[in-house]
Amino acid sequence: MTAKNYAILEDLIQENGKANGNLLGVDGNAFGIMGYTAGRLRMADWPKEDITKVMEIAQSGGYDNVIATCLTVLEEDDPDDY
Repeated sequence: MTAKNYAILEDLIQENGKANGNLLGVDGNAFGIMGYTAGRLRMADWPKEDITKVMEIAQSGGYDNVIATCLTVLEEDDPDDY
C-alpha cells in the first residue's frame, strides 16, 4: 500500500471510525474479502462514497494490498461481546 493510500485510509477512519470485524473465517478470495469488508463498513454506517474509496484502494494493487487495506479499516471484535 502506498503512503498516499494509507493516508487516505487514515483520514477515512478518523471521520468514520473502524468497523468491527476480522478476516478469520472469511472466504480467502479477494472479492470475498472485499465484500465482507464493505458489508462491515455499511453496518458501521460509513457513507457509500467512503466505502467506494476503500474498495478502490483495495483494488489498486495485488492480493496483499487487498488484505492490508481491509485489515486497516477493520477492528477485531471484542471477545467479551460473545
